[in-house]
Amino acid sequence: MKEVKFIFLFLIFLLLNTSKSESMKITYVLSMSKPYTHYFELKMIFQGIQKDRLLELKLPVWRPGRYLVMDFASGVREFNAFSKNGKLSWEKTDKSTWLINTERSEYVEVTYKIYANEFHLRTKGLDENHGFVNGAAVFMYSEKYRHKPVKLKVIPYRSWHVTTGLKNEQGEQFVFSADNYDHLIDCPLEIGEHTDTDFYVQGKKHTICFYGDADYSVDKLKSDFSKIIEENYKFWGWVPYESYVFIIHCTPNSAGGTEHRNSTVVGVRPVQFRTESGYKNFLRLISHEFFHTWNVKQLKPEGLTPYDYSRENYTKELWIAEGGTSYYDGLILLRAGLDDVGSFYKRIAEAVEDDMKRPGNRIQSLAESSFDAWIKFWRRNPDAYESESDYYKKGSYVCMLLDLEIRHSSKNKHSLDDVFRYMADNFPHDRKGYTNEDFIKTAENYAGKNLKSFFNKYLYGTDFVDWNKYLSYAGLVLKSDDSVIVPVAGLKIKKAGNKVYVDTVLKGSSAEDAGIISGDEIIALNGQSMSYEEMESRIKSLSHGESIRITVWRNNFLYDFTLTLRHKKISGYYVEKIKTPSKLQKKIYESWLGVKW
Repeated sequence: MKEVKFIFLFLIFLLLNTSKSESMKITYVLSMSKPYTHYFELKMIFQGIQKDRLLELKLPVWRPGRYLVMDFASGVREFNAFSKNGKLSWEKTDKSTWLINTERSEYVEVTYKIYANEFHLRTKGLDENHGFVNGAAVFMYSEKYRHKPVKLKVIPYRSWHVTTGLKNEQGEQFVFSADNYDHLIDCPLEIGEHTDTDFYVQGKKHTICFYGDADYSVDKLKSDFSKIIEENYKFWGWVPYESYVFIIHCTPNSAGGTEHRNSTVVGVRPVQFRTESGYKNFLRLISHEFFHTWNVKQLKPEGLTPYDYSRENYTKELWIAEGGTSYYDGLILLRAGLDDVGSFYKRIAEAVEDDMKRPGNRIQSLAESSFDAWIKFWRRNPDAYESESDYYKKGSYVCMLLDLEIRHSSKNKHSLDDVFRYMADNFPHDRKGYTNEDFIKTAENYAGKNLKSFFNKYLYGTDFVDWNKYLSYAGLVLKSDDSVIVPVAGLKIKKAGNKVYVDTVLKGSSAEDAGIISGDEIIALNGQSMSYEEMESRIKSLSHGESIRITVWRNNFLYDFTLTLRHKKISGYYVEKIKTPSKLQKKIYESWLGVKW
Protein backbone atom coordinates (compact mmCIF):
# COMPACT_ATOMS: atom_id res chain seq x y z
CA MET A 1 0.00 0.00 0.00
CA LYS A 2 2.84 2.37 0.86
CA GLU A 3 4.45 1.57 -2.51
CA VAL A 4 1.22 2.44 -4.37
CA LYS A 5 0.93 5.68 -2.38
CA PHE A 6 4.55 6.58 -3.23
CA ILE A 7 3.98 5.96 -6.93
CA PHE A 8 0.80 8.04 -6.83
CA LEU A 9 2.60 10.96 -5.16
CA PHE A 10 5.49 10.67 -7.59
CA LEU A 11 3.08 10.86 -10.54
CA ILE A 12 1.42 13.92 -9.02
CA PHE A 13 4.87 15.55 -8.59
CA LEU A 14 5.83 14.67 -12.16
CA LEU A 15 2.56 16.03 -13.54
CA LEU A 16 2.88 19.30 -11.65
CA ASN A 17 6.47 19.83 -12.79
CA THR A 18 5.66 18.87 -16.38
CA SER A 19 2.80 21.36 -16.34
CA LYS A 20 5.09 24.02 -14.92
CA SER A 21 7.71 23.28 -17.58
CA GLU A 22 5.11 23.47 -20.35
CA SER A 23 3.79 26.82 -19.06
CA MET A 24 7.25 28.37 -19.12
CA LYS A 25 7.54 30.89 -21.96
CA ILE A 26 10.32 33.03 -23.38
CA THR A 27 9.28 35.84 -25.72
CA TYR A 28 11.39 38.41 -27.54
CA VAL A 29 9.87 41.64 -28.85
CA LEU A 30 11.84 43.55 -31.50
CA SER A 31 10.75 47.04 -32.49
CA MET A 32 12.25 50.02 -34.33
CA SER A 33 10.20 53.16 -33.73
CA LYS A 34 12.90 55.56 -35.00
CA PRO A 35 15.04 53.65 -37.53
CA TYR A 36 17.04 56.73 -38.52
CA THR A 37 18.63 56.66 -35.03
CA HIS A 38 19.99 53.12 -35.68
CA TYR A 39 18.39 51.83 -32.47
CA PHE A 40 16.54 48.54 -32.21
CA GLU A 41 14.34 48.32 -29.11
CA LEU A 42 14.34 44.93 -27.38
CA LYS A 43 12.11 43.33 -24.81
CA MET A 44 12.75 39.85 -23.39
CA ILE A 45 9.96 38.29 -21.32
CA PHE A 46 10.41 35.23 -19.09
CA GLN A 47 7.18 33.68 -17.80
CA GLY A 48 6.96 30.72 -15.42
CA ILE A 49 10.71 30.50 -14.80
CA GLN A 50 12.21 28.85 -11.73
CA LYS A 51 12.21 30.99 -8.59
CA ASP A 52 15.98 31.38 -8.49
CA ARG A 53 17.31 34.54 -6.92
CA LEU A 54 19.58 35.30 -9.87
CA LEU A 55 19.06 35.30 -13.64
CA GLU A 56 22.16 35.61 -15.82
CA LEU A 57 21.83 36.99 -19.34
CA LYS A 58 24.53 37.07 -21.99
CA LEU A 59 25.07 38.49 -25.45
CA PRO A 60 27.28 36.35 -27.74
CA VAL A 61 30.81 37.57 -28.40
CA TRP A 62 30.88 36.11 -31.93
CA ARG A 63 28.50 35.01 -34.64
CA PRO A 64 28.59 31.58 -36.30
CA GLY A 65 30.10 31.87 -39.76
CA ARG A 66 32.85 34.31 -38.79
CA TYR A 67 35.45 32.96 -36.42
CA LEU A 68 36.37 36.20 -34.71
CA VAL A 69 35.51 37.61 -31.29
CA MET A 70 33.42 40.72 -31.92
CA ASP A 71 32.17 43.57 -29.77
CA PHE A 72 28.38 43.20 -29.88
CA ALA A 73 27.94 44.18 -26.23
CA SER A 74 29.24 47.68 -26.93
CA GLY A 75 26.00 48.35 -28.78
CA VAL A 76 23.77 47.69 -25.73
CA ARG A 77 22.01 50.76 -24.31
CA GLU A 78 19.52 51.43 -21.47
CA PHE A 79 19.43 47.93 -19.98
CA ASN A 80 16.70 47.42 -17.38
CA ALA A 81 14.86 44.55 -15.67
CA PHE A 82 11.41 44.33 -14.08
CA SER A 83 9.11 41.91 -12.27
CA LYS A 84 5.35 42.41 -11.99
CA ASN A 85 6.07 44.28 -8.76
CA GLY A 86 8.45 46.80 -10.25
CA LYS A 87 12.06 47.41 -11.17
CA LEU A 88 14.70 44.77 -10.38
CA SER A 89 18.33 45.40 -9.47
CA TRP A 90 21.13 44.10 -11.69
CA GLU A 91 24.85 44.37 -12.28
CA LYS A 92 27.18 43.79 -15.21
CA THR A 93 29.75 41.09 -14.38
CA ASP A 94 31.80 41.20 -17.58
CA LYS A 95 31.59 42.87 -20.98
CA SER A 96 28.78 40.59 -22.21
CA THR A 97 27.04 39.39 -19.04
CA TRP A 98 24.22 40.94 -16.99
CA LEU A 99 23.19 39.44 -13.62
CA ILE A 100 19.63 40.20 -12.45
CA ASN A 101 18.30 39.86 -8.91
CA THR A 102 14.86 38.38 -9.70
CA GLU A 103 13.60 38.51 -6.10
CA ARG A 104 12.46 34.96 -6.88
CA SER A 105 9.84 36.17 -9.32
CA GLU A 106 8.50 33.76 -11.94
CA TYR A 107 8.01 36.72 -14.30
CA VAL A 108 10.98 38.80 -15.47
CA GLU A 109 10.92 41.40 -18.21
CA VAL A 110 14.18 42.77 -19.62
CA THR A 111 14.41 45.81 -21.88
CA TYR A 112 17.38 47.26 -23.74
CA LYS A 113 18.33 48.98 -26.97
CA ILE A 114 20.88 47.91 -29.56
CA TYR A 115 22.81 50.41 -31.64
CA ALA A 116 22.88 48.85 -35.11
CA ASN A 117 24.89 50.38 -37.93
CA GLU A 118 27.09 47.68 -39.44
CA PHE A 119 25.25 46.19 -42.41
CA HIS A 120 28.62 45.42 -44.03
CA LEU A 121 29.44 42.85 -41.32
CA ARG A 122 26.06 41.13 -41.76
CA THR A 123 25.43 41.43 -38.02
CA LYS A 124 23.02 44.29 -37.26
CA GLY A 125 21.88 47.29 -39.21
CA LEU A 126 19.03 49.79 -39.07
CA ASP A 127 18.44 53.02 -40.93
CA GLU A 128 15.62 54.89 -42.62
CA ASN A 129 15.63 52.40 -45.52
CA HIS A 130 15.63 48.97 -43.85
CA GLY A 131 16.74 46.83 -40.94
CA PHE A 132 18.77 43.64 -40.71
CA VAL A 133 19.24 41.37 -37.70
CA ASN A 134 21.66 38.54 -37.12
CA GLY A 135 20.32 37.29 -33.79
CA ALA A 136 23.74 36.68 -32.26
CA ALA A 137 24.41 40.43 -32.34
CA VAL A 138 21.03 41.46 -30.94
CA PHE A 139 19.28 38.82 -28.81
CA MET A 140 20.51 38.08 -25.28
CA TYR A 141 20.10 34.61 -23.80
CA SER A 142 20.13 32.69 -20.54
CA GLU A 143 22.39 29.64 -20.71
CA LYS A 144 20.06 27.90 -18.27
CA TYR A 145 17.07 28.29 -20.60
CA ARG A 146 18.96 28.23 -23.91
CA HIS A 147 17.32 24.93 -24.93
CA LYS A 148 13.77 26.17 -24.36
CA PRO A 149 11.38 27.10 -27.23
CA VAL A 150 11.07 30.84 -27.87
CA LYS A 151 8.76 33.23 -29.66
CA LEU A 152 9.72 36.41 -31.46
CA LYS A 153 7.32 39.26 -32.06
CA VAL A 154 8.51 41.90 -34.53
CA ILE A 155 6.97 45.36 -34.67
CA PRO A 156 8.15 46.71 -38.03
CA TYR A 157 8.43 50.40 -38.79
CA ARG A 158 5.33 51.71 -40.55
CA SER A 159 4.62 49.60 -43.70
CA TRP A 160 7.78 47.49 -43.53
CA HIS A 161 7.50 43.71 -43.70
CA VAL A 162 9.67 40.87 -42.37
CA THR A 163 11.46 38.09 -44.26
CA THR A 164 13.14 35.28 -42.32
CA GLY A 165 13.65 31.54 -42.21
CA LEU A 166 11.78 31.36 -38.89
CA LYS A 167 8.37 29.71 -38.82
CA ASN A 168 5.52 32.19 -38.78
CA GLU A 169 2.90 31.60 -36.08
CA GLN A 170 -0.42 30.84 -37.75
CA GLY A 171 -2.75 33.82 -37.78
CA GLU A 172 -0.13 36.24 -36.43
CA GLN A 173 1.70 38.11 -39.20
CA PHE A 174 4.81 39.20 -37.34
CA VAL A 175 5.09 36.51 -34.67
CA PHE A 176 7.62 33.73 -35.19
CA SER A 177 8.66 30.62 -33.28
CA ALA A 178 11.97 28.82 -32.80
CA ASP A 179 12.87 25.48 -31.23
CA ASN A 180 15.43 27.18 -28.98
CA TYR A 181 17.87 30.09 -28.82
CA ASP A 182 20.32 28.50 -31.26
CA HIS A 183 17.52 28.17 -33.80
CA LEU A 184 16.40 31.76 -33.22
CA ILE A 185 19.76 33.37 -33.91
CA ASP A 186 20.45 31.13 -36.91
CA CYS A 187 17.54 32.69 -38.81
CA PRO A 188 18.40 36.32 -39.68
CA LEU A 189 15.69 38.87 -40.41
CA GLU A 190 15.41 41.40 -43.22
CA ILE A 191 12.91 44.13 -42.33
CA GLY A 192 11.82 46.79 -44.81
CA GLU A 193 10.23 47.31 -48.21
CA HIS A 194 12.43 44.83 -50.05
CA THR A 195 11.04 42.50 -52.72
CA ASP A 196 10.31 38.84 -52.01
CA THR A 197 10.06 36.34 -54.85
CA ASP A 198 9.01 32.76 -54.16
CA PHE A 199 9.85 29.71 -56.29
CA TYR A 200 9.75 25.98 -55.69
CA VAL A 201 12.29 23.20 -56.21
CA GLN A 202 11.12 19.64 -55.65
CA GLY A 203 8.21 20.92 -53.60
CA LYS A 204 10.36 23.04 -51.28
CA LYS A 205 9.62 26.76 -51.07
CA HIS A 206 12.54 29.12 -51.72
CA THR A 207 12.42 32.90 -51.40
CA ILE A 208 14.70 35.50 -52.98
CA CYS A 209 14.63 38.51 -50.66
CA PHE A 210 16.27 41.39 -52.55
CA TYR A 211 17.20 44.72 -50.98
CA GLY A 212 18.74 47.38 -53.20
CA ASP A 213 18.63 48.52 -56.78
CA ALA A 214 20.24 46.74 -59.73
CA ASP A 215 19.53 45.77 -63.31
CA TYR A 216 18.83 42.08 -62.82
CA SER A 217 16.35 39.52 -64.13
CA VAL A 218 14.37 37.84 -61.38
CA ASP A 219 13.47 35.03 -63.79
CA LYS A 220 17.15 34.36 -64.46
CA LEU A 221 17.89 34.36 -60.73
CA LYS A 222 15.13 31.82 -60.13
CA SER A 223 16.38 29.64 -62.97
CA ASP A 224 20.05 29.75 -61.98
CA PHE A 225 19.37 29.36 -58.26
CA SER A 226 17.16 26.36 -59.04
CA LYS A 227 20.02 24.67 -60.89
CA ILE A 228 22.35 25.21 -57.93
CA ILE A 229 19.72 23.84 -55.56
CA GLU A 230 19.03 20.79 -57.73
CA GLU A 231 22.73 19.97 -57.99
CA ASN A 232 23.09 20.15 -54.21
CA TYR A 233 20.07 17.90 -53.75
CA LYS A 234 21.70 15.42 -56.12
CA PHE A 235 25.02 15.68 -54.29
CA TRP A 236 23.74 15.18 -50.73
CA GLY A 237 20.67 13.02 -51.41
CA TRP A 238 18.56 14.68 -48.70
CA VAL A 239 17.21 18.10 -47.75
CA PRO A 240 17.47 19.49 -44.19
CA TYR A 241 14.81 22.21 -44.49
CA GLU A 242 11.19 22.81 -45.44
CA SER A 243 11.78 26.29 -46.82
CA TYR A 244 14.83 28.44 -47.61
CA VAL A 245 15.49 32.19 -47.87
CA PHE A 246 18.20 33.96 -49.91
CA ILE A 247 18.63 37.43 -48.35
CA ILE A 248 20.49 39.60 -50.86
CA HIS A 249 21.87 43.04 -49.99
CA CYS A 250 22.69 44.91 -53.18
CA THR A 251 24.52 48.17 -52.48
CA PRO A 252 27.77 49.73 -53.76
CA ASN A 253 29.66 48.48 -50.67
CA SER A 254 28.06 45.04 -50.25
CA ALA A 255 30.18 41.89 -50.39
CA GLY A 256 30.60 38.46 -48.79
CA GLY A 257 28.12 35.99 -47.39
CA THR A 258 27.09 34.14 -44.25
CA GLU A 259 25.45 30.73 -44.04
CA HIS A 260 22.51 29.99 -41.77
CA ARG A 261 20.21 27.11 -40.84
CA ASN A 262 17.75 27.54 -43.71
CA SER A 263 18.85 30.84 -45.19
CA THR A 264 21.84 32.86 -46.25
CA VAL A 265 22.77 36.54 -46.35
CA VAL A 266 24.93 37.64 -49.26
CA GLY A 267 26.23 40.98 -50.44
CA VAL A 268 26.51 41.93 -54.10
CA ARG A 269 27.32 45.21 -55.81
CA PRO A 270 24.97 46.51 -58.52
CA VAL A 271 27.87 46.63 -60.99
CA GLN A 272 28.26 42.84 -60.78
CA PHE A 273 25.03 42.33 -62.71
CA ARG A 274 26.46 44.28 -65.65
CA THR A 275 29.16 41.79 -66.63
CA GLU A 276 29.23 38.04 -67.18
CA SER A 277 32.23 37.59 -64.88
CA GLY A 278 30.65 39.70 -62.13
CA TYR A 279 27.41 37.74 -62.31
CA LYS A 280 29.29 34.43 -62.31
CA ASN A 281 31.16 35.48 -59.16
CA PHE A 282 27.80 36.28 -57.57
CA LEU A 283 26.48 32.82 -58.49
CA ARG A 284 29.59 31.24 -57.01
CA LEU A 285 28.92 33.08 -53.74
CA ILE A 286 25.35 31.76 -53.77
CA SER A 287 26.68 28.25 -54.48
CA HIS A 288 29.17 28.56 -51.61
CA GLU A 289 26.64 29.65 -49.01
CA PHE A 290 24.03 27.13 -50.13
CA PHE A 291 26.52 24.23 -49.91
CA HIS A 292 27.06 25.32 -46.30
CA THR A 293 23.45 24.30 -45.60
CA TRP A 294 24.90 20.81 -45.27
CA ASN A 295 28.63 21.38 -44.75
CA VAL A 296 28.76 23.43 -41.49
CA LYS A 297 25.08 23.75 -40.62
CA GLN A 298 24.54 19.95 -40.58
CA LEU A 299 28.10 18.60 -40.63
CA LYS A 300 30.10 20.41 -37.93
CA PRO A 301 33.62 20.07 -36.54
CA GLU A 302 33.87 18.84 -32.97
CA GLY A 303 35.12 22.24 -31.76
CA LEU A 304 31.88 23.85 -32.96
CA THR A 305 29.52 21.30 -31.39
CA PRO A 306 27.70 22.74 -29.54
CA TYR A 307 28.42 26.43 -30.01
CA ASP A 308 29.82 28.27 -27.02
CA TYR A 309 28.84 31.91 -27.62
CA SER A 310 30.92 33.25 -24.72
CA ARG A 311 34.39 32.55 -26.15
CA GLU A 312 36.44 31.29 -29.09
CA ASN A 313 35.48 27.81 -30.37
CA TYR A 314 38.79 26.39 -31.54
CA THR A 315 38.93 23.81 -34.32
CA LYS A 316 41.54 22.54 -36.78
CA GLU A 317 38.87 21.54 -39.30
CA LEU A 318 37.97 24.86 -40.94
CA TRP A 319 39.89 23.75 -44.05
CA ILE A 320 37.11 21.15 -44.45
CA ALA A 321 34.23 23.42 -43.42
CA GLU A 322 35.30 26.44 -45.48
CA GLY A 323 37.96 25.09 -47.81
CA GLY A 324 35.82 22.12 -48.78
CA THR A 325 32.89 24.44 -49.46
CA SER A 326 35.14 26.73 -51.52
CA TYR A 327 36.17 23.71 -53.61
CA TYR A 328 32.63 22.56 -54.25
CA ASP A 329 31.08 25.98 -54.89
CA GLY A 330 32.78 26.18 -58.29
CA LEU A 331 32.44 22.46 -59.01
CA ILE A 332 28.68 22.62 -58.34
CA LEU A 333 28.36 25.50 -60.83
CA LEU A 334 30.26 23.51 -63.45
CA ARG A 335 28.19 20.37 -62.93
CA ALA A 336 25.01 22.46 -63.03
CA GLY A 337 25.97 23.93 -66.39
CA LEU A 338 26.41 27.45 -65.01
CA ASP A 339 30.15 27.58 -65.62
CA ASP A 340 32.55 26.26 -68.23
CA VAL A 341 35.59 23.99 -68.07
CA GLY A 342 37.90 26.79 -69.18
CA SER A 343 36.99 28.86 -66.14
CA PHE A 344 37.55 25.83 -63.91
CA TYR A 345 41.00 25.30 -65.44
CA LYS A 346 41.75 28.97 -64.78
CA ARG A 347 40.88 28.58 -61.09
CA ILE A 348 43.25 25.60 -60.86
CA ALA A 349 45.99 27.79 -62.37
CA GLU A 350 45.22 30.48 -59.78
CA ALA A 351 45.49 27.85 -57.03
CA VAL A 352 48.90 26.82 -58.36
CA GLU A 353 50.02 30.44 -58.32
CA ASP A 354 48.82 30.84 -54.73
CA ASP A 355 50.63 27.67 -53.66
CA MET A 356 53.86 28.68 -55.37
CA LYS A 357 54.00 32.36 -54.57
CA ARG A 358 52.40 32.86 -51.16
CA PRO A 359 55.26 32.82 -48.61
CA GLY A 360 52.81 32.10 -45.79
CA ASN A 361 52.06 28.68 -47.28
CA ARG A 362 55.60 27.63 -46.39
CA ILE A 363 55.31 28.92 -42.82
CA GLN A 364 51.83 28.02 -41.54
CA SER A 365 50.20 24.64 -42.13
CA LEU A 366 46.58 24.25 -43.14
CA ALA A 367 45.65 22.78 -39.73
CA GLU A 368 47.34 25.73 -38.02
CA SER A 369 45.55 28.20 -40.29
CA SER A 370 42.23 26.65 -39.23
CA PHE A 371 43.08 26.74 -35.53
CA ASP A 372 44.48 30.28 -35.64
CA ALA A 373 41.49 31.75 -37.49
CA TRP A 374 40.32 33.47 -34.30
CA ILE A 375 43.54 35.39 -33.81
CA LYS A 376 44.99 35.70 -37.31
CA PHE A 377 42.86 35.09 -40.40
CA TRP A 378 40.05 37.53 -39.62
CA ARG A 379 42.42 40.06 -38.06
CA ARG A 380 43.90 40.75 -41.51
CA ASN A 381 47.39 41.30 -40.14
CA PRO A 382 49.62 43.43 -42.41
CA ASP A 383 52.07 40.55 -42.93
CA ALA A 384 49.35 37.91 -43.46
CA TYR A 385 50.38 37.11 -47.03
CA GLU A 386 53.98 36.68 -45.95
CA SER A 387 53.41 34.60 -42.79
CA GLU A 388 49.99 32.92 -42.98
CA SER A 389 48.27 30.29 -45.06
CA ASP A 390 44.60 30.55 -46.01
CA TYR A 391 42.22 27.77 -44.99
CA TYR A 392 39.75 28.96 -47.64
CA LYS A 393 42.06 28.96 -50.66
CA LYS A 394 44.56 26.29 -49.71
CA GLY A 395 41.82 24.22 -48.10
CA SER A 396 39.97 24.35 -51.41
CA TYR A 397 42.79 23.01 -53.54
CA VAL A 398 43.91 20.43 -50.99
CA CYS A 399 40.33 19.10 -51.13
CA MET A 400 40.61 18.97 -54.91
CA LEU A 401 43.87 17.00 -54.71
CA LEU A 402 42.31 14.62 -52.17
CA ASP A 403 39.32 14.13 -54.46
CA LEU A 404 41.59 13.16 -57.34
CA GLU A 405 43.65 10.86 -55.09
CA ILE A 406 40.53 8.98 -53.93
CA ARG A 407 39.19 8.68 -57.49
CA HIS A 408 42.52 7.36 -58.76
CA SER A 409 43.18 4.95 -55.89
CA SER A 410 39.65 3.50 -56.00
CA LYS A 411 39.66 3.16 -59.80
CA ASN A 412 36.95 5.83 -59.89
CA LYS A 413 34.58 3.85 -57.69
CA HIS A 414 34.67 6.52 -54.99
CA SER A 415 35.38 10.23 -54.56
CA LEU A 416 35.47 13.04 -52.05
CA ASP A 417 31.73 13.37 -52.69
CA ASP A 418 31.31 10.01 -50.92
CA VAL A 419 33.44 11.19 -48.01
CA PHE A 420 31.27 14.27 -47.40
CA ARG A 421 28.04 12.30 -47.72
CA TYR A 422 29.26 9.66 -45.27
CA MET A 423 30.45 12.29 -42.81
CA ALA A 424 27.12 14.16 -42.95
CA ASP A 425 25.21 10.92 -42.30
CA ASN A 426 27.42 9.76 -39.44
CA PHE A 427 28.27 13.07 -37.72
CA PRO A 428 24.92 14.90 -37.67
CA HIS A 429 24.74 18.36 -36.11
CA ASP A 430 22.83 17.26 -33.03
CA ARG A 431 25.54 14.81 -31.97
CA LYS A 432 29.29 14.93 -31.49
CA GLY A 433 31.09 16.75 -34.27
CA TYR A 434 33.96 15.33 -36.34
CA THR A 435 37.72 15.76 -36.14
CA ASN A 436 40.49 15.72 -38.75
CA GLU A 437 41.18 12.14 -37.70
CA ASP A 438 37.56 11.16 -38.46
CA PHE A 439 37.79 12.82 -41.87
CA ILE A 440 41.14 11.20 -42.67
CA LYS A 441 39.90 7.74 -41.67
CA THR A 442 36.84 8.13 -43.91
CA ALA A 443 38.95 9.33 -46.83
CA GLU A 444 41.28 6.34 -46.41
CA ASN A 445 38.32 3.94 -46.37
CA TYR A 446 37.08 5.25 -49.70
CA ALA A 447 40.57 5.47 -51.22
CA GLY A 448 41.33 1.94 -50.07
CA LYS A 449 44.81 2.95 -48.90
CA ASN A 450 46.79 4.75 -46.23
CA LEU A 451 46.90 8.52 -46.87
CA LYS A 452 49.27 9.46 -44.06
CA SER A 453 51.89 10.85 -46.43
CA PHE A 454 49.31 13.05 -48.20
CA PHE A 455 48.01 14.62 -44.99
CA ASN A 456 51.46 14.98 -43.45
CA LYS A 457 52.50 17.03 -46.47
CA TYR A 458 49.44 19.11 -47.19
CA LEU A 459 47.44 19.33 -43.95
CA TYR A 460 50.04 19.21 -41.19
CA GLY A 461 53.03 20.19 -43.32
CA THR A 462 53.95 23.04 -45.64
CA ASP A 463 55.20 21.16 -48.70
CA PHE A 464 54.81 22.43 -52.25
CA VAL A 465 52.09 20.50 -54.05
CA ASP A 466 53.04 17.94 -56.71
CA TRP A 467 50.41 19.36 -59.05
CA ASN A 468 51.09 17.27 -62.12
CA LYS A 469 50.91 14.03 -60.15
CA TYR A 470 47.32 14.67 -59.07
CA LEU A 471 46.10 16.45 -62.20
CA SER A 472 47.36 13.56 -64.32
CA TYR A 473 44.82 11.28 -62.60
CA ALA A 474 42.13 13.15 -64.57
CA GLY A 475 44.16 13.42 -67.78
CA LEU A 476 45.23 17.01 -67.14
CA VAL A 477 48.67 18.57 -67.22
CA LEU A 478 49.99 21.78 -65.69
CA LYS A 479 52.16 23.98 -67.89
CA SER A 480 53.87 27.32 -67.44
CA ASP A 481 55.14 30.07 -69.66
CA ASP A 482 58.15 31.69 -67.99
CA SER A 483 58.23 34.43 -70.59
CA VAL A 484 55.19 36.18 -69.13
CA ILE A 485 56.16 39.70 -68.12
CA VAL A 486 53.80 41.70 -65.91
CA PRO A 487 53.94 45.01 -64.05
CA VAL A 488 54.02 44.41 -60.31
CA ALA A 489 53.23 47.35 -58.04
CA GLY A 490 52.95 45.05 -55.01
CA LEU A 491 50.50 47.43 -53.43
CA LYS A 492 47.04 46.41 -52.24
CA ILE A 493 44.73 49.05 -50.82
CA LYS A 494 41.54 48.88 -48.75
CA LYS A 495 38.66 51.20 -47.97
CA ALA A 496 37.61 52.11 -44.41
CA GLY A 497 34.77 54.61 -44.36
CA ASN A 498 35.87 57.53 -46.53
CA LYS A 499 39.55 56.77 -46.08
CA VAL A 500 41.93 54.60 -48.11
CA TYR A 501 44.70 52.59 -46.48
CA VAL A 502 47.55 50.42 -47.65
CA ASP A 503 46.48 46.87 -46.87
CA THR A 504 49.46 44.83 -48.08
CA VAL A 505 52.91 45.53 -49.48
CA LEU A 506 54.55 42.51 -51.11
CA LYS A 507 58.20 41.81 -50.47
CA GLY A 508 60.52 42.72 -53.32
CA SER A 509 57.88 44.84 -55.01
CA SER A 510 57.99 48.37 -56.38
CA ALA A 511 55.88 49.58 -53.44
CA GLU A 512 58.32 48.16 -50.88
CA ASP A 513 61.26 49.74 -52.69
CA ALA A 514 59.45 53.10 -52.56
CA GLY A 515 59.18 52.91 -48.75
CA ILE A 516 55.42 52.43 -48.47
CA ILE A 517 54.24 50.24 -45.58
CA SER A 518 51.01 48.55 -44.56
CA GLY A 519 48.73 50.85 -42.56
CA ASP A 520 49.67 54.04 -44.40
CA GLU A 521 46.65 56.21 -45.14
CA ILE A 522 46.81 57.34 -48.77
CA ILE A 523 45.96 61.03 -49.04
CA ALA A 524 46.67 61.69 -52.71
CA LEU A 525 48.21 60.42 -55.93
CA ASN A 526 50.37 62.97 -57.77
CA GLY A 527 48.98 65.63 -55.44
CA GLN A 528 45.37 64.85 -56.34
CA SER A 529 42.76 63.59 -53.88
CA MET A 530 40.88 60.56 -55.22
CA SER A 531 38.22 58.06 -54.24
CA TYR A 532 39.11 54.47 -53.45
CA GLU A 533 37.89 53.35 -56.87
CA GLU A 534 39.91 56.03 -58.66
CA MET A 535 43.07 55.18 -56.71
CA GLU A 536 42.68 51.47 -57.42
CA SER A 537 42.15 52.13 -61.12
CA ARG A 538 45.09 54.54 -61.33
CA ILE A 539 47.53 52.15 -59.63
CA LYS A 540 46.42 49.27 -61.86
CA SER A 541 46.90 51.40 -64.99
CA LEU A 542 50.59 52.07 -64.31
CA SER A 543 52.94 50.91 -67.04
CA HIS A 544 56.55 49.78 -66.85
CA GLY A 545 58.92 52.58 -65.89
CA GLU A 546 56.10 54.98 -65.01
CA SER A 547 56.38 56.79 -61.68
CA ILE A 548 53.66 58.06 -59.41
CA ARG A 549 53.89 60.21 -56.27
CA ILE A 550 51.95 58.78 -53.35
CA THR A 551 51.21 61.03 -50.38
CA VAL A 552 50.49 59.19 -47.14
CA TRP A 553 49.60 60.06 -43.55
CA ARG A 554 51.74 58.09 -41.09
CA ASN A 555 52.14 58.71 -37.35
CA ASN A 556 50.74 62.25 -37.61
CA PHE A 557 53.13 63.21 -40.41
CA LEU A 558 52.73 63.56 -44.16
CA TYR A 559 55.16 61.66 -46.39
CA ASP A 560 55.67 61.63 -50.14
CA PHE A 561 56.93 58.46 -51.83
CA THR A 562 57.69 57.89 -55.47
CA LEU A 563 56.70 54.49 -56.78
CA THR A 564 58.34 53.51 -60.06
CA LEU A 565 56.71 50.46 -61.58
CA ARG A 566 58.97 47.61 -62.65
CA HIS A 567 58.09 44.70 -64.82
CA LYS A 568 58.71 41.30 -63.34
CA LYS A 569 59.24 37.99 -65.07
CA ILE A 570 56.86 35.41 -63.65
CA SER A 571 55.54 31.97 -64.46
CA GLY A 572 52.15 32.02 -66.14
CA TYR A 573 50.41 28.76 -65.29
CA TYR A 574 47.71 27.07 -67.34
CA VAL A 575 46.04 23.66 -67.50
CA GLU A 576 45.45 21.46 -70.54
CA LYS A 577 44.08 18.01 -71.31
CA ILE A 578 46.63 15.43 -72.40
CA LYS A 579 46.27 14.12 -75.95
CA THR A 580 45.96 10.38 -75.29
CA PRO A 581 44.19 9.71 -71.99
CA SER A 582 43.66 6.22 -70.60
CA LYS A 583 40.15 4.87 -70.01
CA LEU A 584 40.54 5.51 -66.29
CA GLN A 585 41.68 9.11 -66.82
CA LYS A 586 38.66 9.81 -69.04
CA LYS A 587 36.27 8.23 -66.52
CA ILE A 588 37.74 10.26 -63.67
CA TYR A 589 37.60 13.47 -65.71
CA GLU A 590 33.97 13.00 -66.72
CA SER A 591 32.62 11.89 -63.34
CA TRP A 592 34.62 14.57 -61.53
CA LEU A 593 33.61 17.57 -63.64
CA GLY A 594 30.26 16.32 -64.91
CA VAL A 595 31.22 16.96 -68.56
CA LYS A 596 32.28 14.81 -71.49
CA TRP A 597 35.96 14.48 -72.34
